Amino acid sequence: MKSSNTSLLRNLPSLKALLFFNTVGKHLNLVRAGEELHLTQGALSRQLKSLEEHLGVELFRRGPRGLAFTQEGELLYDYSKRAFETLGVGLRHLSVVTERQTLMVSVARTFAVRILASRISSFLAENPWIDVHIDVHRYFVDLESSGADVSIRLGKGDWAADRMQCLTGDAIWAVGNADVKAVVSQRECSATNSFILRNVERDYWETWLESGRPALAADDALMLHFNDSATMLEAAQTGAGVCLTRGSLAMDAVNRGVLVRLTDDEMHDGLNYYAICTARAAQKRAVDLFMNWLGEAFTAHGMPVLP
Repeated sequence: MKSSNTSLLRNLPSLKALLFFNTVGKHLNLVRAGEELHLTQGALSRQLKSLEEHLGVELFRRGPRGLAFTQEGELLYDYSKRAFETLGVGLRHLSVVTERQTLMVSVARTFAVRILASRISSFLAENPWIDVHIDVHRYFVDLESSGADVSIRLGKGDWAADRMQCLTGDAIWAVGNADVKAVVSQRECSATNSFILRNVERDYWETWLESGRPALAADDALMLHFNDSATMLEAAQTGAGVCLTRGSLAMDAVNRGVLVRLTDDEMHDGLNYYAICTARAAQKRAVDLFMNWLGEAFTAHGMPVLP
């Protein structure tokens, strides 16, 4: 009996694969499932294909009207749905006996708005006993004096920290909305009637142009200046103009089609987002879980990797 159980466990698909399948089954739509999981449609299709190959059965029929269960897929969805519901109940009961902890996260505003806000719910669902406080700032804060457990900041990773984790491997992208992209294409990489959107605190345009990359806007284009990347990206999404931004900040919007890359050209400035914590904070279970979750979440959701 023991060897039989061991063999069964060895042949089970991963929990992540079943979660992806369960989410697609809930929506029967790859786009909506991808939005919930923060995965591209292509990445999700590959995950489903891998699961089907592992099980040796087809789970969905793909037709002009979208997805439909096969007989095997409907059976697996029924069981997987009940399994995840049961697991959720068990985790909630477990949290009752877990001592509550507070986790203070100091994070740059743009990272919080463009990246963390859409992902943090999965950490909270996995760890309902942790009270997370997000402290948004524009500049570096001192971990020791601020009381923050974890700081997420942009830089070269050269800070004194007892635990440090690189979250993104960024390149600088040129982005705008689809209307701006159409104009750029028609005008041979020179968008008229569009602003050049510039971040006054971190402006990449001079370096971009000096390196011979496409101008993307007319010589007489007006400038629109921002002191906040999140606001600049919101303006770009409405069609205000062309901007240069970190790929990690634009990736979700690009995956949704809200923004598009105006050229495949990109450049690197050697800066990335890092999560760091002190030795004092690292002793807290909540901090350890959060740092581990950050690594897993950013790998799973396809953030830009280091070149």
